Amino acid sequence: APAADGLTVQYRTSASGATADQTEPWFKVRNTGSSTVQLSQVKVRYYFKADSPDTSYRFACSWAVRGCSAVTGTFGTPSNPTATADRYLEVGFTSAAGTLAPGADTGDLQLRFHRSDWQTLRQSDDYSFDGARTSYGDWDKVTAHLAGATVWGTAPEGNDPTDPTDPTDPTDPPGGGQTLFDDFDYGSHTDPALS
Repeated sequence: APAADGLTVQYRTSASGATADQTEPWFKVRNTGSSTVQLSQVKVRYYFKADSPDTSYRFACSWAVRGCSAVTGTFGTPSNPTATADRYLEVGFTSAAGTLAPGADTGDLQLRFHRSDWQTLRQSDDYSFDGARTSYGDWDKVTAHLAGATVWGTAPEGNDPTDPTDPTDPTDPPGGGQTLFDDFDYGSHTDPALS
């Protein structure tokens, strides 16, 4: 039986050259789990190397089955930059994107980003880029995150995000400290707030 939570990301590019006016990562996100997923809880990261430390980028959505207005794109910096990944594009969804049933996919997400100054960019040195992928296929050099937990892909070395800790996991209090107990008596929900 599939796990309750599972996603795969399929990737292709429509700009396959070593250099290009813009990078064009296209994705389909598939729910491989056994429960319905809120797309607003899903993030996909595409890792790349900036052309220079001060180069800025702009994101655009050319077309999406769920509607470009329901797709977001922001840029970030990995905690441990590598030779092929010192930035990432994080693709997300608004609540208008809806849900993804088990076995379903998002359909095409035809995305692109370019340098803010519109200079040619080099993509052959980008971690997540593969110019040979001109048709969709599973691609583990992008990561998918569900409610903050990594559920697909391999981040660049040293950048595997830590899954959130389970709030039900007991942790030992730090040693040597005082333990405080709430010893107040509460009569009802109308008791005045403590200040």
